[in-house]
Amino acid sequence: MAEYESVLRTPELGPGEMREVEAHGETLAVLNVGQTYYALEACCPVDATNLARDGWLRGDRLECPSDHALYDVRTGRRADGAAGATAPPLRRYAIDVAGNEIRVGPLLAPAEGDGTGEND
Repeated sequence: MAEYESVLRTPELGPGEMREVEAHGETLAVLNVGQTYYALEACCPVDATNLARDGWLRGDRLECPSDHALYDVRTGRRADGAAGATAPPLRRYAIDVAGNEIRVGPLLAPAEGDGTGEND
């Protein structure tokens, strides 16, 4: 999965918006937060809600409408304090913008202190 797959063009994803895309055989959410793009797994790890379709993007936080879990889109980690301290993070994918083409790359390593024990 080392290659990048084209998923959207920048005019299709304005600031504060997200879209559901398929890349590398996975359903992902691609988000635009202040002209910075992020790619995260679309499925909430707690209750399997499709966050790309049903979630709410609030600044740099993605909220699950089912369990109200908040995720930091920059790290994929839970951002709702003690409630999220042991919750699994959303998997993050590399992203590249070439011209006006948004491309999703390989899965990124978990962010520092993500609660998985791997990088804490």
